[in-house]
Parts: sequence; structure tokens; C-alpha cells
Amino acid sequence: MSKINNALSKLSKQVSNQQPELVSKAHIQPIKQLKVLPWIIGSFTLSLAVGGWTLSTQAPLEVPPQIPTDKVQSTTVTLSPTSKSSVSTEVIYTPLPRVQVPEVKNQREIKAEGPNVKAPVLLASQGGAQQKVKQTPFIKASAGEMIIHQVELSPRQLAEKAQYRASKALDNNNLDQALDEYQVALRYVPHNIEVRKKLSALYYGKGDARKAVEILNKGIQIDKESAVLRMSLAKLLIKEKQNDAALTALVYVPEQASVDYISLRAALAQKSHHNDIALNSYQTLVSLEPNSGRWWLGLGIQQERALDLSSAEQAYQQALNKLGLSNQSQQFIRDRLALIRHLEEQPDAN
Repeated sequence: MSKINNALSKLSKQVSNQQPELVSKAHIQPIKQLKVLPWIIGSFTLSLAVGGWTLSTQAPLEVPPQIPTDKVQSTTVTLSPTSKSSVSTEVIYTPLPRVQVPEVKNQREIKAEGPNVKAPVLLASQGGAQQKVKQTPFIKASAGEMIIHQVELSPRQLAEKAQYRASKALDNNNLDQALDEYQVALRYVPHNIEVRKKLSALYYGKGDARKAVEILNKGIQIDKESAVLRMSLAKLLIKEKQNDAALTALVYVPEQASVDYISLRAALAQKSHHNDIALNSYQTLVSLEPNSGRWWLGLGIQQERALDLSSAEQAYQQALNKLGLSNQSQQFIRDRLALIRHLEEQPDAN
């Protein structure tokens, strides 16, 4: 086989050397390659657009059912033509009901507020104990309008407002308005002693003593134990030089009567020669303030008037050993002691 192969190769070489070249090698310039990526992206975008147009013409999007706005509050989302529509039934936010402030049984006051002002409300608690509330609709006022809502105030609050207006009226020297406002305040709080005293003082300053006395006397009828009103009435009557009437206001002794109350009662009774009232008053005073020489002196005088000379002598001796007496009072006591000793030496003398 090797010999045959060698012979064939020699033969082919001879033939190739004898025949000229009939086919020449062609020289062709290389072709520039185009970019493939932009074509791929463009083709994909075009196919999406055509597919979306086809879906929009054949099957329109379904509109989800509307949910009442008073129960669910959600946001609107624009769907893409190529996306699938979906409806969410989950409650996102439930607004709390508006409630009114619990009503108070008292006088009423109307307030006017500017536009876009909400009435005061309370919010009911969630998850806890249920609260009985009243719903009130929200009203939004347009420009140039007012919202008027009712506000419940307590009698004390209404009285304070009236007192404030009365004070402003006094600052402006408007006595009549101040009187009216204090009368309004007194109607709301008839037990308020300070309001009653101020109103009485205004009437007395105006020159109407009868009205001033009447106001204080009504206060005493409402509160029998008010030592302050009794003292105010007594002092007013003393200014009018009506000592007997002033003593009448102090005849009753409240449980919380002060030393000033009892001392004024004792002085008026002693001056008006109501000896029983004066004696009782000074006995109370020496028990309350045993170190005061004034009360022992008053007690000695009343005991001497009652012809209880031995008790009067002891009271005078106590007065000399206590504080609070002037030299003139001390000399008066010595004179009374000398007279009592002289009377004791003459038992038949008057």
C-alpha cells in the first residue's frame, strides 16, 4: 500500500506542475458588525406596546366596587395597562366618632366663633369600656359666616364672669353696671359671702343704706351661722347710729364666733345697758383670752352692776394683774375697788 501511495503522490505533483492555475484566490473586505443590544431593547418595548394596545381594545379594565368613605379611607392608585387589577377589602383607617361634652344642668351661655372653628368634642376610648356619647355633625363655615354653639357653664363660672364684668365696670367708674353685674353674680351663688358684702357696700356707698341692710339681712336668713355677715350688718348699723339694731344682729352667737364678734357684742350690750348680754359676753371672753385685762375689766363692771360685789372685786384684781390696760383704766379700777371696800364695810348702805 505504501508503494501505491507514493506513486500516486508523485503523479499528482507532476500534473499540478504541468497545468496552470485556473482559479485564483479572491480578496474580500470584512463586513462591519452591527450593535445587537439596542435592537433587542427596541423590539421588546415595541412588543409590550402592541400587546397592551391589544388587551385594552379587547378587555377593558374592571372598576373595583366603591367603598363608603365614612367607613374606609384609602388612596387612589392608577393601574398600568399591563398590570392585573386587584381590590383590597382591608380597612385602613376608621375615624373616631365625634362626641359632645356631657351636659351640665345649669345656666347656658352662647358663644360665637369665627369660620372654620370646630365645636369642642371628646373622643370615645377604643377597646375599653363603652361610653355613652352623642354624635354631633361637623359643620364647616364658609368665609364670612360664624358657627354658634352652646356651652354649658356651672353657676360658679357664670358668677365669676359676672364679677369680672363688675370689676371692669368699677374701673370705668360705672357704678350702675357694677351693681347689675354683682346682682347677677349673687343670683348664681347666693351663699357667696364676699359677693354679698361687695354688693351691700356698693349700695351703701351710693347712699342707699336700706338696700345695703336688706342684702346683708337676706344673707343671714340663708346662712344663720355666718358671723361675717352679722358683723358686717352690725358695723353698718353702728355707722347709722343704730346701736340697738346693731346689737340685734349680734344677739345670736354662732358656733364659730371669733373674739372680735363677741367683743363687739359685749361692747354694744354694755353701752345699751343690756346687762345680761354684756355679762355673758365678757364671761366668754375671759375664758377665750384669760390674759387680757380688758375682758376682766368689762366683766368686773357687769358684775358690779349686778351687785355681785365680791365677784366684781375679784375681776378687778385680775384686771390689774393682766396686760392691755392703759394708766387711765388702771386708775379707774383702783377707784372701783376702793368704793367696793367701802360698801362692804357698810352692808346696809345702798
